[in-house]
Amino acid sequence: MMNRIKTLAWIVLGLALFFPQTGQAEEPDSLAAATTQARRTGIVIAAERVMPTVVSITVLQTRTYSSPFWLDPFFDEFFGNLFPREYSREIQSLGSGFIVSDDGKIVTNAHVVADANKIKVTLADGRTFDTNVMGIDAGLDLALLELINPPEDLQSAVLGNSDDLMIGEWAIALGNPFGFLIADAKPSVTAGVISAVGRRIQTGEAKRFSYSGVIQTDAAINPGNSGGPLTNIAGEVIGINTFIFTKSGGSEGIGFAIPANRVKKFIYELQSHSERRIAWLGLGVQTLTSDMARALGIPGQRGIIVTQIFENTPAERGNLEEAWVIISANGITYASESDWQMMEQGLFVADTVRLEGITDEGKPFIRTLQAIEYTTPAPVRIAALGIQAMDLDPAIRYRYNIRSLQGVVVLKIERGSRGAELGLKQGDVILTYGSTETPNIRELKKAVRSVEDPRTLVIERDGGRYRLYRGF
Repeated sequence: MMNRIKTLAWIVLGLALFFPQTGQAEEPDSLAAATTQARRTGIVIAAERVMPTVVSITVLQTRTYSSPFWLDPFFDEFFGNLFPREYSREIQSLGSGFIVSDDGKIVTNAHVVADANKIKVTLADGRTFDTNVMGIDAGLDLALLELINPPEDLQSAVLGNSDDLMIGEWAIALGNPFGFLIADAKPSVTAGVISAVGRRIQTGEAKRFSYSGVIQTDAAINPGNSGGPLTNIAGEVIGINTFIFTKSGGSEGIGFAIPANRVKKFIYELQSHSERRIAWLGLGVQTLTSDMARALGIPGQRGIIVTQIFENTPAERGNLEEAWVIISANGITYASESDWQMMEQGLFVADTVRLEGITDEGKPFIRTLQAIEYTTPAPVRIAALGIQAMDLDPAIRYRYNIRSLQGVVVLKIERGSRGAELGLKQGDVILTYGSTETPNIRELKKAVRSVEDPRTLVIERDGGRYRLYRGF
């Protein structure tokens, strides 16, 4: 036993002599290097790649408000000359965006820059530039900006493939939350996971689907983050942060992003056609009610029923027929006319849609349609209102889910125009101007000429009938 102890002691002594103080000299440096390496996670590396591409967007808007005094008949009668009927105020707001090309193109949300008088972009290093708006699509909630005199050292983000996202994979949100509180342009970084994909979001009292096919994440998104990138662990942009569900006004772990593949198509449309072409499949639909389902012999079935097939369209070429029931499109179930409408509004020309459903004889069917461009009649400019508009036709009614049989649909509103002051939006249907009904462009022009300052304007918007008082 004593011999074994002596042998072990000699071994330990020999090792100590052979490696004199090696451990003590190298341990601190090795530990520091190992710690630094461990800290450089995929999130850190991805954030480093994307941060130089993130920008702050400062928007100046002029909003017109009605004075509260003249609304009271007493003040209007006796003090009308002392108090203006309306007044303007400049509003400043802030959002985020990211650079998508080395020549200075920037993507953000449409709602970030809507109705802007002036837009300034601040890079992550603090340099500030004026911008031009290349295009805005309110339906997609996307906008493309362009820096004026961009520098040569811009870094652009890489747009990834948002069709192969995995539920539970890392998601990293970048942007400039509470930008007026944090006094520098460096973006903030938050991390979470992909919570869901293909979400349809209901908003408003009518519970209409305002967003379709969006990404859900629990990465913190706060006011000011809108328009910033959502990236994966490889540093590829997989979405554009758009809005959150919140009761407190801050992040509650339920945020939504527009998929990157939709952003790619939007950029392509603007660069190739100057605006997004209207894509459609050529069929009219209606929500399948329980009475309809019983009449067709499919009680309990949910879906939408085909009510019209338009000539020379993908629906006609795909041999779809009226009274067939569509249950799903590209694997997503549809149970109402309004959510089908949102799906169509998100289509691009050449997109394919795989429809599954039941024929009027109760047999299953599968059809794959490719969306085509819907060519509208040439819009008419109404100079007095500063809008471009057109008469309703059956295809437009189905395309935008418009209930009215007659009216004038607004296609574009010029900035600072009378139409913008009145509160008109793209897709509104003007039904009356003042007390004059406007079933078509001709009657609207007459009404505009004869009624200089109408008290009200009646429109259809999102399937509801509204009376506008703004701007009078």
